[in-house]
Amino acid sequence: MFGYLNIRRETLADEKQGLWQTFMCGLCVSTKKLVGNLPRMFVNNDVNTFNVLFHAIANEDVTIDRAHCVAHPFRKRPILRTTEITDKLAIANVILTYWNLYDDVVDGAGAKKKLALKAVAKGYRKAAKQWKELDEQIADSYRSLRIAEKANDDSIDRVAHHFALLSTHFCTLTLGDKADIFAQNLCYNLGKWVYLIDALDDIADDIKKGNYNPFVSCYHANTAAEVATHYDEIKYVMYTALNRTAQCYNDLNLTKYRCVTDNLVYDSIRHTTETILAKLKNILPKTDTANADKTE
Repeated sequence: MFGYLNIRRETLADEKQGLWQTFMCGLCVSTKKLVGNLPRMFVNNDVNTFNVLFHAIANEDVTIDRAHCVAHPFRKRPILRTTEITDKLAIANVILTYWNLYDDVVDGAGAKKKLALKAVAKGYRKAAKQWKELDEQIADSYRSLRIAEKANDDSIDRVAHHFALLSTHFCTLTLGDKADIFAQNLCYNLGKWVYLIDALDDIADDIKKGNYNPFVSCYHANTAAEVATHYDEIKYVMYTALNRTAQCYNDLNLTKYRCVTDNLVYDSIRHTTETILAKLKNILPKTDTANADKTE
């Protein structure tokens, strides 16, 4: 379920994109320090989203150094000096990557995912020893999610709740006392959106492979076109998740790194939602598409 949280670069000024990349570099340095070199390849935009958000929620100032890195050995670049948050997220990212890949392999993923799971296994064992509580929470959340999926649960909210709780645990364990109810609500709804957008994007592929998909199960569909006939309902579900996420974000009244976090919450995930909804809408027959247009 990685790949959906990121900045929208075309609407973010170059210097603000640089700030985003600086936070990413901090994660990479923390990963090398705590888990080793190989897991650095799994540092991703999704965990960097939480990196920026959690520093903002904690109202924590950061220090930016200029240094060489493995990706840029000849020219110094701005790199975030590691913090307690980047250290925690570096460990968390390896654990999350392992369980996400494990879940994909259980779902019948191909050789690439199996190879990636094998590659991250050593780093995972090292990370899990350093943060046993988080590893157990993530494992329990994925276990509950798999049980619900195996039972072919036809409630979209009920199934998404398991992944949303995972995101909430991730927040509380990383931020501790600074994870107030507003931060927890933000992470819950953001986690729910991630689960739903991944499912929405994978409808056709899940049907082809015979994998569980909450939208397919909810509408008892056999084809992506059958799911698409419920476009208006699905659009309502997705925009409800978006709007709740935005409201929780507003409640936090953040003051740091807003240029990046505003882009993430107000622009990027909304644009991603619109793009994937448009793919679903294109599956509809022309008459149904015309009806869908009238409701927008």
